[in-house]
Amino acid sequence: MAEIVTARAPLRISLAGGGTDIPSYSARHGGLVIACAIDRYVGVTVHPREFRGRLRTAADSCETVAEAARHPDPMLRACLTRAGLLRDRQVTVFGDVPSGSGLGGSAALAVSVLHAASHPHAHAPDADALAETASRIEIEDLGRAVGKQDHYMAAHGGVRLLRFAPSGQVETERLDLDPGVRAELEERLLLFYTGISRDAGDILSEQNRRTLQGNGDALERLHAIRRIADDMADCLRKGDLDSVGPLVEEHWRLKSRLGTRVSSPWLQGLHDRALAAGAAGGKLLGSGGGGFLLLVCAPDRRQAVRRAMTGAGLVELRFRFTEHGSRAVALPL
Repeated sequence: MAEIVTARAPLRISLAGGGTDIPSYSARHGGLVIACAIDRYVGVTVHPREFRGRLRTAADSCETVAEAARHPDPMLRACLTRAGLLRDRQVTVFGDVPSGSGLGGSAALAVSVLHAASHPHAHAPDADALAETASRIEIEDLGRAVGKQDHYMAAHGGVRLLRFAPSGQVETERLDLDPGVRAELEERLLLFYTGISRDAGDILSEQNRRTLQGNGDALERLHAIRRIADDMADCLRKGDLDSVGPLVEEHWRLKSRLGTRVSSPWLQGLHDRALAAGAAGGKLLGSGGGGFLLLVCAPDRRQAVRRAMTGAGLVELRFRFTEHGSRAVALPL
């Protein structure tokens, strides 16, 4: 029976350790990342069609997979090719945030396409297998200098500690936070969109090159970021949320100098404006260079920080954590 399949995968925010999952570092030293899946998503709807050629909606958002080899978006083209959706299908992509915004949208797209492609089979896809295949799309097929944290978070969901072994193996550990700690952590985290979309692979290529060359400054910064992830895990397990902001702030101090495009005077000015309004720490998510600014605020400073950020023209993205990774549902035609 023909089916329409819709799949979606969550976006994520990373609290600590970002950058240590990139193979140029993790393959030598091992990486560690603390990340949280949020209830904002990227997804796809895949349905069969009988007519050949190319269809578009009025919004120009709908493409047939029959033309995957000529699709203008290399990421989607690579996802469709890996998924084997090469004939007689139409695909619509939807998302809650702009592409290139630092929340792991490319990984969520890849995981969604792969999940949709596997859904009609008898067994639900294994989350690790989804994440590994999705990561190969970006790292191998597209040659992008990215790590695997986004793919594992999109497939698994939850608040997780991710360990990246030099062998390439990824171990995921769910951090079962006390419900009160979890709720307060959500309340302390604010997201604001800077309005800048960028290609994470382009920005991370400089860090990747410096790491491969054994640049001492880059390696020392990544070692320190790795240690911050250990400290962040300890704080969360103990419910010590007052230490989260300073750790995020220290992470940004280290990360902002990993490459010349990670920050800019304007972006640093936004960060400093938030701290002046009372934020305990902040950092650009993903590769930096734009996208979303994550801020950590004590409850009594949240409104002041919101006013400062909206006054600077930034748009807030409200969110909650989600325990669910990618999901798919099929409807018979």
